[in-house]
Amino acid sequence: MSETIDLARTMDSSLIGVIGEIVAWKYLRSGRIWAHRIGGWYPFPACYPFHTGKSRYVLRGLSQRQNGYLKNSYLHGPRRYDFVGVKRRRLALGSVGDVEEAYLVEVKTTHSRSVRYSLRGGLKGKIPSDVEKAKAAGFRVLLIVVTLLNDWKCGIVCREL
Repeated sequence: MSETIDLARTMDSSLIGVIGEIVAWKYLRSGRIWAHRIGGWYPFPACYPFHTGKSRYVLRGLSQRQNGYLKNSYLHGPRRYDFVGVKRRRLALGSVGDVEEAYLVEVKTTHSRSVRYSLRGGLKGKIPSDVEKAKAAGFRVLLIVVTLLNDWKCGIVCREL
């Protein structure tokens, strides 16, 4: 059995979303942000919450307030963000140090033929409504819009909310 999927024309929003999330994950990594998929699944190597142990809801290096926010938002209500990420200080010989910045990241994906006039009103799907609460907990909140182009390329726009 064989099938061809035209990614440039597909209307399968879950497929488009997954592709955009993988592109965004790679983009974050290029900026030294180690992103953990919230409510993770394959193919992401790092997912939150972690699989086992009593520190299942603790991301090393985050403050108690940040870890509390993550745990509460994960356990109570729908998943609000796609990734939680940390940027750590660089130390000698490639080792990493304390957390420099903590991020919550929402990813939206579109085709090149779609037009997004604004990052808030023009996006299909919800922007997390608790951005201010996340900021108060010490997170920087990022919105990444991935635009899938027709030539196996994509455009990436990253904005802080």
